[in-house]
Amino acid sequence: MVSIASQKRLRSIFTFTLIAGAVQAAFAAEPTDLGTVGTQVQGSGSSGSGAAGGVRAAASAPTQADLSATQPQSIIERGFIESYKSPAIDYSGIAIIAPSVSGGISPNGPGLGESKVNIRGFADGSFNVTFDGIPFGDTNGPTHHSTAYFPGDVIGSLVVERGPGNASNLGQATFGGSINLFSRDLAAEQTITPSLSMGSWGTSILGARYESGAFGNAGDTRFSINLQQLKSDGARTYSEVQGTNLAIKFQKAISSATLLTINLNHNENRYDQPDKDVGMTKAKTEQLGKNYVLSNNSNQADYFLYNRVQKSTDFNYVRLQSDLGGGWSLDNNAYYYQYTNNGYTTNSASTPGLSFAPAAIIPGYIKTNQYNVIGNIAKGARQMDGGLLRIGLWAEKADTHRSQYDINARTGFQNNIDAAVPGLYAGVNNTVYDQNSGWKLYQPFVEYEWSVNKDLKVTPGLKLMRTDLSINAAVNQTSRTTQNIDKRFTATLPFLTGNYKFAPGWSTYAQYAKGMLVPDISNYQSAGASATDIKPQTSTNYQLGVVHSSGLITFDTDIYYIRFNDKVAQIPASSPAVFFNQGGVNYKGVEAQGTYSFGNGFYAYANGSLNSASSRTTGKQIAGVPNTTTAFGGLYKSESWSGGLIQKRVGRTYALDDEGYKLDPYSTTDFNVAYAMKNAGSYAKAFKVQFSIYNLFDKQTAIAVKPTNTVAGSALYGQESATDTFLYQAGRSYMMTAKVDF
Repeated sequence: MVSIASQKRLRSIFTFTLIAGAVQAAFAAEPTDLGTVGTQVQGSGSSGSGAAGGVRAAASAPTQADLSATQPQSIIERGFIESYKSPAIDYSGIAIIAPSVSGGISPNGPGLGESKVNIRGFADGSFNVTFDGIPFGDTNGPTHHSTAYFPGDVIGSLVVERGPGNASNLGQATFGGSINLFSRDLAAEQTITPSLSMGSWGTSILGARYESGAFGNAGDTRFSINLQQLKSDGARTYSEVQGTNLAIKFQKAISSATLLTINLNHNENRYDQPDKDVGMTKAKTEQLGKNYVLSNNSNQADYFLYNRVQKSTDFNYVRLQSDLGGGWSLDNNAYYYQYTNNGYTTNSASTPGLSFAPAAIIPGYIKTNQYNVIGNIAKGARQMDGGLLRIGLWAEKADTHRSQYDINARTGFQNNIDAAVPGLYAGVNNTVYDQNSGWKLYQPFVEYEWSVNKDLKVTPGLKLMRTDLSINAAVNQTSRTTQNIDKRFTATLPFLTGNYKFAPGWSTYAQYAKGMLVPDISNYQSAGASATDIKPQTSTNYQLGVVHSSGLITFDTDIYYIRFNDKVAQIPASSPAVFFNQGGVNYKGVEAQGTYSFGNGFYAYANGSLNSASSRTTGKQIAGVPNTTTAFGGLYKSESWSGGLIQKRVGRTYALDDEGYKLDPYSTTDFNVAYAMKNAGSYAKAFKVQFSIYNLFDKQTAIAVKPTNTVAGSALYGQESATDTFLYQAGRSYMMTAKVDF
């Protein structure tokens, strides 16, 4: 639940925004471009010089870059999401089609469990995820839960940006780039669209979307309501999933140049799964199968009723965009989001088949992670003779409560097995940790898009980042001591980008940019955490690329070099872990993506990357960076029929730094075919049916490992062990979807 204080803050900031909008309306004229994220990319395709829409290759490209891009990017439109991704998919499963993106595969099936993605080897938490320009994520560190907040059905388009962008790109972790989600555009005509999807593992998805179309005296108002309910047994044993989402979007033109947008999103998920899901050893896998995770035996720690997660999220914003006259424009976005995770699990859930005597205590715990975030993004712009000046401020406040208590999983009653906490608990107790934390962050920026001539734009910029991090823990996590910690992190980040359209349908860009990543609260869980002195991790990015878009082909390629400084690492043998800054990493690589039209509705698509990230201390590769990524596909599209075959492959990676524990490549291939009919009858505007096969070749390769030999410098470091545990791809699955427009 949202606290009363948070509700008051929310009402105040929304009221301020509405008053500001009324003032803006009195001076409104024509809208002006107000920045890079959340204002100009959505629905652009490979725009710039009219490259999208009627252009054949660009209109059907799974990913592409814009001719006005200033850094490597992959724009993924709604058409690709609907035609080639499972209706259960989340943003991570969409983003993995892009070059240099790895991960995004759930062992429980597409969209039926959380998954993480990496960009160029930068792990989740090292890059931003935004929705309509608003950065969001966990508050114990800017990581993300892919199935929380936004199912694929509410995502209109997605843009993977591989770099910090310009100064107007906002977020805690522009360090490694951004995955930008955009809500679906509102339709001009009234439509009701029910849909039904059914497939493997007892999966069913009921959906309905209502589009009001334009209405009002001047046709200046539109809204949509999107409902989705998902149920599935999941690909893994006794791993049921349930999900419900309600999304409402409302837009009204308050004047000829002032637009009000309100977006409300509520999401509920329930999973039967262990809290710490690390998979199984090879021996257990051979015995139980790659899809084993939970059982129906109440005397085992992996009993499904003892391992359950319930999540609830809300994401709401009120946005006003207006031109104030005199060349000035303003875009103000006030937002609130919350995340509540209540978990119930056993301590030994990840030990398959571990049995207990009837009526014996089965050690477990209940865990809560609940946070409320409120913020405001204000962007202003002024059009001048020589270019466009942009200024802005992002301010945000987060409040979090996290706790874990030991219980007997059979009964739910507390299980007192933890040691005393001086000054709080004199004897044994069941509190693992009880922690409050929060942050206040501020990011003012300024940039000037200088139009040197009609084809060349150069944009210098400057952004200040300040984050005040606080931890107020009766019992801090890991150290189990009472601690109060306050830290402040600041950085001044310069940016310089340029875009040059040197021929029709051709452009080139260059980028120099700094990024920063603030330490998260997991770095402050030792007994001496108050004295821990960690600097923010920083990156310096150099990138150069070329973009082309014409009638038959859309293509872009880039090279990048990134110096990652002040890498945070654990002091060897420290327990609880103590962290410090050590050395750095050099990232470099080449990326490309393209679509070619053969005519008559046939297309070929390919992308790929060569990636390297070597420690400046040892010269060896660090963990989690694939040496290559590739994607290939053949697509077909006509007025009635569409479909395609697309394969994504991720090359060799290491599970540990300094080339410790090599993981083999993995790949997945999806096949889709659809038939659509317009004017389907006297009562229907259109009808569509689609059949899909995911992981066509039934690959069940290991996608993650938890190694045993992780002590750096030891003789066994990075060597395989019989106690290593693995997670695997879900097997082949099928889905049939039907939808009707009324």
